[in-house]
Amino acid sequence: MRIPFGKILPAAASSRAASFPHGKTGGHPVDPRRFDRIVVAYSGGKDSLACVLHLLDFGVPRSKIELWHHRIDPPGRPFMDWPCTTEFCRAVGRALDFPLYVSYREGGFGREMLRDEDPPGGVSYEDPEGEHFLSGGDKPLTTRMKFPQVGAITAGRWCSAILKIDVASRIFSNDPRYAAGRFLFVTGERAEEGGRRKHYPETEPYRGKEATRDREILHWHPVLRWKEDRVWDIAKEHGVVPHPAYRLGWGRLSCMACIFGDPNQFASVREVSPEVFRKIAAYEKRFGTTIKRESKAPHRPLPIGAYADTGESFVPEGGEALVRRALSEGPWSGRVVVRPSDWRLPAGAFKKGGGPT
Repeated sequence: MRIPFGKILPAAASSRAASFPHGKTGGHPVDPRRFDRIVVAYSGGKDSLACVLHLLDFGVPRSKIELWHHRIDPPGRPFMDWPCTTEFCRAVGRALDFPLYVSYREGGFGREMLRDEDPPGGVSYEDPEGEHFLSGGDKPLTTRMKFPQVGAITAGRWCSAILKIDVASRIFSNDPRYAAGRFLFVTGERAEEGGRRKHYPETEPYRGKEATRDREILHWHPVLRWKEDRVWDIAKEHGVVPHPAYRLGWGRLSCMACIFGDPNQFASVREVSPEVFRKIAAYEKRFGTTIKRESKAPHRPLPIGAYADTGESFVPEGGEALVRRALSEGPWSGRVVVRPSDWRLPAGAFKKGGGPT
């Protein structure tokens, strides 16, 4: 029986369904098994991983799930992202038997940051048929010539909006596989991390668009009310090894040099990747705008070197091999799934990590 659009039917009476912490929309619980296809925005981080594993625990068939990984930097041109992330995500997808499709904005973070009366870059994305390219369209010319600004997207934090949110939206709008049907889009925001997340609904129409006759896309935040210990617990239960950034001491997986990073994180970036650190410092001089500002005086710029000097690197001694692995774009060679008894909590667990609010 096909489910009418706009209706979310109750889950079947099973032990898993009975214990499932349903989100709400229109007064009905969400049963992910009722959708034609489920897309998980998978960054390689702990929260998006928890979303994937939660769907498995709920009994959703693997055949209904696919992972989308939005690269921050284009292939072969690492800058802000961890170079290993894409191949790590591909390895996790293979190990868990999920298709993983990679996408990115043309030119990535660097091109967007350096836009000077330029149009937005196009979007490259993968699907089962291969790789496709969508042009940048006819959007207005834009000048940035500075780093994304700490704060809301409307205040100039363009990185998430341009490199992730809009990329997914372009794919949904152009991939014929999503022209008709009932789809669930899953992302891993958690209210415990604070900021605006505390006010997110657990479910909402994707980008505010109500269902049409042919298509419905529901946006679901399944781990919104989870605490961090539950996120690590489900990773351990499935034996999925954390991304190297967590093992090096980063508290969350975003850009290596995320604009929300604290002094310790930038001191660690300087140790792990001096080249990236020097590149950021050079751009600060070029733009006349720093990547960080003093928290008690946001109008006062604080060069990255001075900011990092107020912190202390948390990179563990003897971690050279892990650093090399994290900075390599080559095929992933290490294990990504181990026995739960061999799984270890990473150094970055339960550590405050800079991230969007």
